[in-house]
Amino acid sequence: MRFLHLADLHLGKVLHKQNLLEDQKFILHEILQIAEERQIDAVLIAGDVYQRNAPSAEAMTLFSNFITEFTIRHLPCYIISGNHDSAERIAYLAPLAQRSNVYISGADTAKIYQYTCSDAYGEIILHLMPFTTPMQMRTAAPDQADEIQTYNDAIRILMQNHTVDTRKRNILIAHQFLTGAQVCDSEELAIGGLDQVSASLFDDYDYVALGHLHGPQQVERPEIRYAGSPLMYSFSEVHQRKSVTIVDLLEKGHVHIETVPLKPLRNMQILSGSFEDLMQMPRCEDYVQLTVTDPVPPVNAARAL
Repeated sequence: MRFLHLADLHLGKVLHKQNLLEDQKFILHEILQIAEERQIDAVLIAGDVYQRNAPSAEAMTLFSNFITEFTIRHLPCYIISGNHDSAERIAYLAPLAQRSNVYISGADTAKIYQYTCSDAYGEIILHLMPFTTPMQMRTAAPDQADEIQTYNDAIRILMQNHTVDTRKRNILIAHQFLTGAQVCDSEELAIGGLDQVSASLFDDYDYVALGHLHGPQQVERPEIRYAGSPLMYSFSEVHQRKSVTIVDLLEKGHVHIETVPLKPLRNMQILSGSFEDLMQMPRCEDYVQLTVTDPVPPVNAARAL
């Protein structure tokens, strides 16, 4: 079965007062084209659908239209809430959406949702774990509350209380920060690394579809993967190569992973130089961060540039 792994859409994001909805609409259309060209069977969205827990009407409409396009193509969608999302809002009307094979899992307490699909090789179990905090886990497991101090404690106990049939193929969709992963300025991370989770907790899963970190990357093994955000959301991401991840889950023990590059409506650049040199540069439509190196820049430098 072939899955399209996405994460961190951050719909409604504003970059230095610039609304990115036009850029996001463009990239979502490109992702739909990739899904068609690569003959995707199902879609995994690993959290942070929205930028804010109370998203704008425009952002919600954009996401609704995006998911509707998948349902028109009869492609099941499996979606979890991230730390930027409101668990309750993202799961609004989830029972109704499930009738169209859109499975939305958001929870204000620690919980893993489980769904089953199948292909020529047999059953695939999808485990959906919305963004989980130690506080949520202490509420869900009060008898073990004293053991839960860090995110790793929370996820470890959540996994201990969740059954995985390792004879079958299992996919976990999660939105957490794994130890050893590369970060950038876009992510909201806890001071001192208290939100880090060990990848070894996910050993029972054939593929782990992660969200939270914006750079596409694997952690410890290729099958534990961050899809990354589809667009650059800060200038710290300027060197990242955005992509979508395509996962072919074959017979047990055989997983093929491919990334397909994304081409945004506008790129990002970081430039520096004297005020005069920067003023002579050709006009472009990219999002540009400029550093003026003059010892004493002109008073109107920012406005003129």
